[in-house]
Amino acid sequence: MPFTIRRTLVTAAVLAAGITGLAPAAAAQPSIYHPVLTPCGHQFRTPFEAPRPNTAVFWSPFGTSNIACYDDGTGIRRFYQRDPGGSWHDMNELAPGQFFFVIFSSTVPNQATWG
Repeated sequence: MPFTIRRTLVTAAVLAAGITGLAPAAAAQPSIYHPVLTPCGHQFRTPFEAPRPNTAVFWSPFGTSNIACYDDGTGIRRFYQRDPGGSWHDMNELAPGQFFFVIFSSTVPNQATWG
């Protein structure tokens, strides 16, 4: 192979490797196909606790433990609580800042990964 062709191929390979190395690593964003759960019990308080800034009241027999935020990339806030038996329950906001525990269990969070 002539010297100029070989040098051109080597230069192209080095440039391609350099450009690939500079490209930022893409982080997986939540989507409807890959939803993400994150702990967010700190955003809630029971009706018997003193008010705290930026917290909503959550009426649940289990307090504010095991609350997770469900993000499927749609921008709609969804919250779930896991009961002591391991079942997930929806949290419905019936009045602004007032969330209520749903007695029926849900399987929606089972399709998400923890983020």
